[in-house]
Amino acid sequence: MAEHVMDIEVIEAACRDHAVVACYASRPEEPDTTLLRQALHTAGARVVVPVVDGTRLTWRIDDPMAEWTVNEFGIPEPETDPVDIAPAVYIVPALAIDANGNRLGQGGGFYDRALANVEGPLVIALVFEDEMVDVLPVEPHDRPVDVAVTESRVRWFSMPD
Repeated sequence: MAEHVMDIEVIEAACRDHAVVACYASRPEEPDTTLLRQALHTAGARVVVPVVDGTRLTWRIDDPMAEWTVNEFGIPEPETDPVDIAPAVYIVPALAIDANGNRLGQGGGFYDRALANVEGPLVIALVFEDEMVDVLPVEPHDRPVDVAVTESRVRWFSMPD
């Protein structure tokens, strides 16, 4: 999946411009983001990862040299200081994505809240091919993604400007 993501023009531009890219640190059952985060770093992006802070997400620098812990949800988090930086691109996890780009998360609403007022930056979900479905239930607060990347394809739901 890392190769598919790195081939997206918006990702290439973010890396070239040394922009901030938000990318989740994966759990064992999710698409692995280790190689992707390494590739983003190598290509010049400044990578931040989400950290659960109460009912919201904060962003911390993805520093492989930092100490990492696993939170109560089984998500790895770096022991680095929070940063207040607006990412140029968000790469998010999903349990499923439907034909309209609607995303099914874990049910906590963390990403829906984090992305509620985000307009402009591309939102990319990483999912396994068998997690692409026809229809998902949608709530008013749900934030669809712009792109879904699987192990075999890149599926656009909205086109970049």
